Amino acid sequence: MEILINNKQDSIEVDLLSLKKLAEFILVFEKISSLTELSVAFLDEEEMERLNSQYRKMDVSTDVLSFPLFDKLPHNETEHPLVLGDVIICPVVARRNAQKVGHSIERELELLLIHGVLHLLGYDHVDSGSETLMKARQRKILNKFARSEFGA
Repeated sequence: MEILINNKQDSIEVDLLSLKKLAEFILVFEKISSLTELSVAFLDEEEMERLNSQYRKMDVSTDVLSFPLFDKLPHNETEHPLVLGDVIICPVVARRNAQKVGHSIERELELLLIHGVLHLLGYDHVDSGSETLMKARQRKILNKFARSEFGA
């Protein structure tokens, strides 16, 4: 399993090692092949707004964007790594979110990472049913991670 993490912002300190462990945990928890590659990047607000405008036609910054390489994950194992795609997170927006709901920036970054990876794995929140399912999955992963050797 290869988790590529790139911090391209300097506004907020990000615990890259902890978030890499969480990304690995998510993939193991979701029973994704060990021959998998995932990219995670942390960007400043300006770059996040540019990407959101370019890909979602929304001229505002956002907290997380996911760019899956597959509409549906292939289920056949190969000798080549499965490249899932990219999760892009904006820590500045994450900090604002955390302040609004009253938890730490670290907790918000964890939630955003889980949310982004779940999108790469095919989860979505296009209606209330799928949103409920996705939120429940996020909570379950976060709780299991906190009690696992990964989160220790």
